[in-house]
Amino acid sequence: MSIINLYLIDMSHASNTSGVDRHVSTLISGLQDVANIQVYWIHLRNDGTLLFPKEEKIGHYVKYSIPLPQQYNTIIAERFWIRKYNEQVYRLTKHLFEGKENCIIHLHTLNLIDLAVYIRELTGCKIITHLHCIPWKGLYNSNKKRFNRLYELTYTNKNKAEKPNSEIYVTNNCELQSYAAPDALICGTYCGIDFLNECIGNVTSNTFVIPNGGIDICDDLFRKYEKNRDENFNFLFVATVNESKGIFYILQALQLVQKKGYQVSLVIAGKHPPGFKKRIEQDYPTLNVTVLGLVGIEELKKLYIENDIGVIGSLQEQASYTGVEMSMFALPVITTNVDGLDEMFTDEVNALKVQTGFSSVFGLSVDVEMMAKKMIRLMNDKSLRKKIGQNARKLYEQKLSIELMINRTVNVYKGLIQK
Repeated sequence: MSIINLYLIDMSHASNTSGVDRHVSTLISGLQDVANIQVYWIHLRNDGTLLFPKEEKIGHYVKYSIPLPQQYNTIIAERFWIRKYNEQVYRLTKHLFEGKENCIIHLHTLNLIDLAVYIRELTGCKIITHLHCIPWKGLYNSNKKRFNRLYELTYTNKNKAEKPNSEIYVTNNCELQSYAAPDALICGTYCGIDFLNECIGNVTSNTFVIPNGGIDICDDLFRKYEKNRDENFNFLFVATVNESKGIFYILQALQLVQKKGYQVSLVIAGKHPPGFKKRIEQDYPTLNVTVLGLVGIEELKKLYIENDIGVIGSLQEQASYTGVEMSMFALPVITTNVDGLDEMFTDEVNALKVQTGFSSVFGLSVDVEMMAKKMIRLMNDKSLRKKIGQNARKLYEQKLSIELMINRTVNVYKGLIQK
């Protein structure tokens, strides 16, 4: 096969490690074992320590880091200025494209579609947009009123003949182009496909579903499920702390469990807002909660091994790396039934699911009493914990491994080059 020149382009923030960051690093790692693919990572970064563009040869790939402008959010709202910025990015990275054939841009940040299209105009490369999340669902954290309106239109309006205009779902001026302009589109879940088909409509026909996969960092599969109900159970939450991750529903559920006479503790690993620890101390003074903040991969491995039950309280989630990693470590999981989590897990088989409900008055919420009951069930039943945990590991091995993700992704690359 001819060499494929692959350009991964994304945007990140130094203060946080997102699921997209985790996916890109996993993809790069997995591609090192694939012959005939040369990887270039063009990484636009909001980082006070990155003052100048930087090119590095790191093992099997080339990384070119470019600082983002301080006022980037203002720039992306103006097509004139974003084009000016794109011209500078291409000027800096032009040498990576020159004289090369079979070039593919794999775009991991929708805001950068203008850059990808600009490069395609100059080089004739192919573009893949990767839809890691459904953009309008992120409004839960920034504009809940609009989120609730869109949620009601999307999920309680299904029997009405008239469909909402796709533009009401758009969160910035690049988004629709991200779906229509690429040569191929990859979604992490089928709910992403449903969003594109039912809410957007005008998308490329060359669309694929490739679930996120994780590198197996579990060194030892031996996990004990032997605790008795009168012992302390350690629950684990891993995510950036924001409203859509449902942390306060989890805290309320644990409070109910504690009132039933059970001993529980909670470890929270992930970036959190200022004042978060103090709020927990004030609002949940009887709960044993440890707030760690952002942790490295070695510390995260210890947390997956040492804790008893993983809990995911998300109100929107397409392709959860927390779910992948908890499954990898055979950790019994309690999860909400939203979006990609509902696709990933099967209730009573490899997780226990908690219902969410929607009210036009109160919006989307988690059934706290049901979550508490699921927690108590797992604490009471060793055999259930063992079944859920071991089946979660099978889920990882059969559907969520890095090998599966890489094979499926490489097949998309090859299909584009052969066209």
